Amino acid sequence: MHADEILSTIIVAGLFATIALLEFLFGIYKSKTRFGKDWIIDLVSLAQLALIMKPAALFLSLAAASFLWPAGRGVLDGLPFWVAFLIVFVPDDFLHYWYHRMAHQWNWMWPMHRTHHTPQQYQVTIAFRENWSWLFFMPGFWWMGLMIYLGLGDVVIVSTMVIGVHNVMLHYGFTWDRKLYQAPIMRRGMWGVERIFNTPSLHRGHHGLGEHGVPFGNYGQTLFVWDQIFGTATFMEDRIPEQYGTIAEDESKWYQQLWWPFFRLPSVKYSDKNLDFLGEQGKKPKSKKPLIGPFF
Repeated sequence: MHADEILSTIIVAGLFATIALLEFLFGIYKSKTRFGKDWIIDLVSLAQLALIMKPAALFLSLAAASFLWPAGRGVLDGLPFWVAFLIVFVPDDFLHYWYHRMAHQWNWMWPMHRTHHTPQQYQVTIAFRENWSWLFFMPGFWWMGLMIYLGLGDVVIVSTMVIGVHNVMLHYGFTWDRKLYQAPIMRRGMWGVERIFNTPSLHRGHHGLGEHGVPFGNYGQTLFVWDQIFGTATFMEDRIPEQYGTIAEDESKWYQQLWWPFFRLPSVKYSDKNLDFLGEQGKKPKSKKPLIGPFF
């Protein structure tokens, strides 16, 4: 493993562990909405991401690029850092927005991503909680493999670290950041930040249900510009969602959540017969008018 990659991993893992420890010390894990299977899913998902799914996707991406474009190896090596960073980072973020949005809007993709949304407690350990298929087909990993093949491996490490650190911060279980929206000067600063970047406040809304929940919006990964361009942005400021999780009682086992479709998910029953599998996140609202379009 490259020394820079080791450092990047240590930074992300260290931040993750530090926030998890703080959440424990401040009593966040005492919540009665946190179940034993949630811990199993969080830990197994993190392990399969690091040890199996990400390495497999990177390897296959590199192999495919080598087979389909033998002359392309290293062609982008030597580009100025910031040019290379934008080439690596921006398409990754754009692709993730649409991958994430489709998972919430397309019935057949929802089981790939629902594992991330089943916890009723919002905390940092859910940051990397996903079904195996979501991790394996995540476009960012395949894009990274191509970028490494084209000679931008060092920049991929930096981009991965930025995305990883930001993802950890998005999912922390504290709500200290609410104070940033309550003081006039800081609120204006956050107004500017959220016109570009995703924040914990925005992402809590995405995980939320009921009042102040935005399950069919706020899909951005690191950048929030895509939600604003394509009409899926809802600014939360200091508002906290009424609840987290899914509206149907989740009776699935931990292994069903992690390894669907090898293990089928139980059928879901709703009081409202108009709700389908996507109804776990409530009824889909009418889309806002995008800045550019038309889009579904």
